[in-house]
Amino acid sequence: MSKQEQMYALVGQWNESGLPRKVFCDQHNITGKSFDYWCRKQFHEVSKPQSLGTTSSKLATKLPLFVELASDTKVFQKSQPVRMELELPGGIRIKIY
Repeated sequence: MSKQEQMYALVGQWNESGLPRKVFCDQHNITGKSFDYWCRKQFHEVSKPQSLGTTSSKLATKLPLFVELASDTKVFQKSQPVRMELELPGGIRIKIY
């Protein structure tokens, strides 16, 4: 297994572990700076357009580039508190209940 494969596997383990980055790095004897490098490297490799042929299908399945959200207005009740509200340029508002 190459160093890249090992580090990508560790990034995947960290994502699934729920541990803070520092704790995970300490447990695996990895410097935070090195781990951050591999996280960025994997993210940029996965987020490249597939048309370039540089993204492996295995990595691309871990991080979707687009997730469609459907809305059913009957699900939300006005009595629910708004947890987050985003106001985008142009006046578009996104409310998360």
